[in-house]
Amino acid sequence: FLMGIFTFGYFDNEFHTLKEAIQFIAQKTNPGDRAFAIQMGLMFNSFLFTLVLAIVAFFYLLGSLYDDRKDRSILWWNSLPASDTLTLASKLLSAMFVVPVFFFVVYVLTMLALTIISSIVVLTLGENPWTLFLGLTNPFKPLGMLLASYLAMAFWALPLYGWLMFVSAVSPRIPLLFALVPPAVFAVLQIWIDFLRTFTLKTNLGGLIWNWFANSPLIISGGEHNGNVGAALGIPITDDFDHAVTIGNMLDRLFSVDMLMGLLLAAVFLAAALWLRHRATDN
Repeated sequence: FLMGIFTFGYFDNEFHTLKEAIQFIAQKTNPGDRAFAIQMGLMFNSFLFTLVLAIVAFFYLLGSLYDDRKDRSILWWNSLPASDTLTLASKLLSAMFVVPVFFFVVYVLTMLALTIISSIVVLTLGENPWTLFLGLTNPFKPLGMLLASYLAMAFWALPLYGWLMFVSAVSPRIPLLFALVPPAVFAVLQIWIDFLRTFTLKTNLGGLIWNWFANSPLIISGGEHNGNVGAALGIPITDDFDHAVTIGNMLDRLFSVDMLMGLLLAAVFLAAALWLRHRATDN
């Protein structure tokens, strides 16, 4: 919030100090507009955390089974009274729920610390932080939407998670290359063949992956809804689903045909990863 005020004041010649910018916002702006901006900010500001979360989950799953074979810790796992199925499930559930919830808690604590700092700064400048921004909105709603989008994405991303665990179980070395190169090569070949045959790119693997990402229930972009610009689910460039940030729109994705196909694909990848895990354990 204060960064927005500072930026606005810095680039506008009417203001020379942060205090003047805060006084202008307190006296000249609509409380409803400020409340809407705060709600959107609580969701938009999570983008960096979401990006880091995605990177952590990606590399965690990519090394989840490969590292066990590489450092022979698979022998330690085999000594435990736990089956390979339970081991694989624990790693998958950690990526689906433990990692997102951890990042959500860190984000909430970060926002809480910034709110306290902002309130102290506003107080020292002679304004009331409660009337300026603290009392304008309920932070639990946007934060609840963010957590719901994380949990919904945990299911929507199951095909990707299954693929990463399969690659982690099958790759002899450098699993990152095995995860990225085959789909990329296949997509390029498919583009080339489709272009030569039908001059269309609509059924390309790359296009399917892009649509899957754009239709995700994760809050990662912005869009216009009912005349207001705000946060959006996925990237609002497709009309397959409504991109407005609501629980109903998240559930529409989770109970769609696309989700069913994704679950079937994830089941195939996870079954293959489990079979390869059995082989590695036996050997």
